[in-house]
Order: sequence, then C-alpha cells, then structure tokens
Amino acid sequence: MMPFPIRLTRYATLRSWLIACIGIGAACHASSTGGRGAPQPVTEAEAAARQAIANERSIAVASFPERSVGVTPFSVSTSDTLIAPLAYGLADILTTDLQQSGQLQLVDRLRLDALLREVQLVEAGRVDPATAPRVGKLVGARRLVLGALSQRPGGQLAIDARIADVATGDVRAGVSAAAPVADILTAEKELALRLLGQLGVNLTPAARARIEQRPTRNIAALLAYSRAVRFEVTGDYPRAANEYRNALRLDPSFSLAGQRLSQVPGAAPPPSLRAATGASGQGMTSVERASAVAVDRVNPVFFSPLAGGPRAGAGSVADPTFPSQTVVVLVTITTP
Repeated sequence: MMPFPIRLTRYATLRSWLIACIGIGAACHASSTGGRGAPQPVTEAEAAARQAIANERSIAVASFPERSVGVTPFSVSTSDTLIAPLAYGLADILTTDLQQSGQLQLVDRLRLDALLREVQLVEAGRVDPATAPRVGKLVGARRLVLGALSQRPGGQLAIDARIADVATGDVRAGVSAAAPVADILTAEKELALRLLGQLGVNLTPAARARIEQRPTRNIAALLAYSRAVRFEVTGDYPRAANEYRNALRLDPSFSLAGQRLSQVPGAAPPPSLRAATGASGQGMTSVERASAVAVDRVNPVFFSPLAGGPRAGAGSVADPTFPSQTVVVLVTITTP
C-alpha cells in the first residue's frame, strides 16, 4: 500500500489524528483475528499444552524447580449452585496469595487452564492425588495444591488443602480453615499462610501484610468473580468478561477483578483501570504507548508526559510558540 500524506496545522488535530491512525491499525489487526482482538497469551498457552502432551514421555520432573507450584480448581462437595463457583475463585485468589511470598514459582494460570482443557479436567474436583502427578508434569510444577470446599453445620464453609509431590506421588497431610460464607476469605487467608509454612516459606512482614489484604469484602462480588474464573477456565471468555464486570459493578474497588478482566481475550479493560494506568504509562497497551511516543517525538515542545500534559495555552494560535509551518506526516498502513 502506498503512503498517503495528511496536512495538519494544529497540535490537537495532529495528536488526535495520530492516535486515530494507530487505533485504525489495531482495529485492522483485530478484524483479521475475528474481531475479538488477538488472544495471544491464550493461544500460546494452548500450544504449550499440546506440545507438553506430545512430549510427555521425555519430560524430566526432576529438572523442575524445587519451589514450582500449581494450584488447581478445588473440589466441591456441595450441591449449592450459588456456592460451587467458589471452588474456582478461591483457588485463583490462593494462587495470587502464594505468589505474594516472592519465594515460590507459581504456574501461570492461563497455562494451567489450557492444560486442564486439553486433558479434560476442567471441572472442579477432577484433579486428585491420582491425576496430580501427570498434571504437574505437563505444566512444569514440582508440587500441586489440591483443595476441597465443603459445607459444615451452622453455615460454615471449610477449605482443606493438600500438597502433592509430582516427582514422588506423595501427598502431604492437609491443612484446613473454616469461616461463615460471608467471611470465607478469612479462611482462605489462613489456608494460604499454613500452606506457605508447609512449603518452607518464611514470610517477611511486608509479604504477610500483602497476603492478608482482602481483594474484596463484598460476598456477591466474590461470587461473581468466582463464576468469571470458572468460565475463563472452561474457555467461555464472553461470559467470563460479563461476570468480571458484574464483580466490579458490585465492588468498584475490586482491583483484582479489573486486572483479570483486562486479560480476558476480546475484553477491554474497565475505564477505571485505563484511567489509573494511562497517566503514568504503566499498564498501557502497546498501541497506547506507541501513540504517546509518536506524539512526543513529533512535537516535544507542546506535550511532555513528565510535565503532566500539554502546556497551558499550547495548541492555540494565540500561543506565541505555536508553529506556523504545516506538518506533513506520511503513514503506511499494512494488514497482515
């Protein structure tokens, strides 16, 4: 495709046009992948899962890092369809908490989800001491945390967890914690700390404080989040995105739900997350970052992120420093 010139004489027009052009390029790429965007991390995880299964016989478990750990969806012994999704949500939050120690190598959740789909073990409770060695071997985890969620009299929910050694097949004695349904994250935090003790992790005060911090205190938001995790594990991304949005609607401060939503293929991050990351540039997409860099290089006088944005009065013909010359930009857009 031949490059085409665009003539611009105002900074604001130039900046808007650059962002629009880069956005058009992204949209073209999205349309070539079915309009949902490119779920590259998911497709890479699925390819890795298939490759691991194909090369299963040659995988050496002894080569896995001693502190590599995976957390699978919990089994659930309740028929309560409202509570059952917690088997997925609590396992996901537990993964995040174990990672906060800074001393364990947690299996990427997308990779684990893809593997569970490939070996048809996505349902809660399908990974048990019998299947754990194979699952751990295929995802590269030396140990797997196998959890169980059950109801107790008096409205209590109990979480039990055991640690399976993928190399030996041994399963350590379990740890457990219980709490009322509305306070189930208290039990999850206790469980996380006990598991870390069994794994030989000595926590710093800062790491312990991070783990003890609750992502939400709204049980309805937690249940929506748990449903979203379940849909994401099964590969139903539109419904996962909807449930993450429900969690954020119920608790706008539920930042973990916002992070998960931003990672769902085809789902845009919530406005609050974009606003929080856009100003500093942290968490910006490659398209957003490219547009910002392009604008800065075209006219660094008028716009400086370090200065917090356009200078007062910039972009106006009344500004004595406003450039009088016409800027010609050549852009070539190609589609894959």
